[in-house]
Amino acid sequence: MTTCGHNFCRACIQLSWEKARGKKGRRKRKGSFPCPECREMSPQRNLLPNRLLTKVAEMAQQHPGLQKQDLCQEHHEPLKLFCQKDQSPICVVCRESREHRLHRVLPAEEAVQGYKLKLEEDMEYLREQITRTGNLQAREEQSLAEWQGKVKERRERIVLEFEKMNLYLVEEEQRLLQALETEEEETASRLRESVACLDRQGHSLELLLLQLEERSTQGPLQMLQDMKEPLSRKNNVSVQCPEVAPPTRPRTVCRVPGQIEVLRGFL
Repeated sequence: MTTCGHNFCRACIQLSWEKARGKKGRRKRKGSFPCPECREMSPQRNLLPNRLLTKVAEMAQQHPGLQKQDLCQEHHEPLKLFCQKDQSPICVVCRESREHRLHRVLPAEEAVQGYKLKLEEDMEYLREQITRTGNLQAREEQSLAEWQGKVKERRERIVLEFEKMNLYLVEEEQRLLQALETEEEETASRLRESVACLDRQGHSLELLLLQLEERSTQGPLQMLQDMKEPLSRKNNVSVQCPEVAPPTRPRTVCRVPGQIEVLRGFL
């Protein structure tokens, strides 16, 4: 805004300054220039930005009804036609040019309607595909949830089965240990009884041996007296062997259920 109250864009007012510098004879004051609107001299240092007008201009540029019409960059004519071969809008001058003269051209409004229908068909197709994708995604998410539920159920089943197996193994361990302890007591009792019997038998044999040794050291007449008794006792002596041979190993065998299958699995 100049001191006289008129408004210009910065590019235009700078252009006015350049023209004023070229006309030195008309310059009345140094650092001043004539207002392009009223020709009143205005100092350059007194130019002020018009904030309100700037906001109004910005609002006008954003308003659809006030935007400038699209123009051809080459001929600066409105783009009222559409070249189907190049798939781009053109102006009437472009239509007569050598580049587009042989191309099929439609009015821009007609092309817009045709392509709008095609875009609507494409958008409808994409909406259907989005819906289908959503349905497939929902189905896959449901399958994922069901699968995770089945895996959870199987995991719980595995843990439960091994807990049952552990409990069964503990019970089987106690049963086998008890059976082994019973077998140990029975076999040990039988062997202790056999040892005692053999001990008594050995003691009797040693006593008989001592008697015979004593008889053998006596004089001839004393030795020959009543020989029938020691000889009969000797003939009646027989070593009593145990009826059952002691077992070489316990009968109780530790067989872990499924041991062979487990070893095959490890193999």
